[in-house]
Amino acid sequence: MKILIVSDSHGNNGPIRTAILKEKPDMLIHLGDSEYSQSEIALWAGAPKTPCIFVKGNCDTYNADPSIVRNEAVFTLKGHKIYCSHGHLQRVNYGLLTLSLTAEENGCDICMFGHTHVPYDSFGDAVSEYNRYYESGFGTATGPRILNPGSITLPRGGSKRGYMIMEMEEDGRYDVKYCTVD
Repeated sequence: MKILIVSDSHGNNGPIRTAILKEKPDMLIHLGDSEYSQSEIALWAGAPKTPCIFVKGNCDTYNADPSIVRNEAVFTLKGHKIYCSHGHLQRVNYGLLTLSLTAEENGCDICMFGHTHVPYDSFGDAVSEYNRYYESGFGTATGPRILNPGSITLPRGGSKRGYMIMEMEEDGRYDVKYCTVD
């Protein structure tokens, strides 16, 4: 199964359409700040046949289609429980601890977010940081795998316009790669 993960398109759908045509995903996850365009993106992806998940970003406050967009999403896919949030409510600009702990509280082993416009892929660094800070009583938790595809239209931090592709096998094994939009 090929999953296209995008974020922060801010109403500029050309790069998303390019990624959809190139990747031909079996599922699409948009991690917020799509601005007015959720229905159009879902149609390009092949909805309703192709599952599409949209979470609300801070720039989607007044324009999110309530029949499509959720504040956050938690779902199970091939044995993995996945948490999706834009990240602004967890204040990801100041660290990933709240985001990571929220994913863990929901029993998730994969966590996806946007908002920062900077790609990120790591295993539980936020929880390890928490464990080091408090030093005792927290075991050796590694936390969920945390993913951010960056922005498909307005990259920051020296990154390029990009997205992530998650290839997931029937047995739950998966691989994630970061791709750029040319």
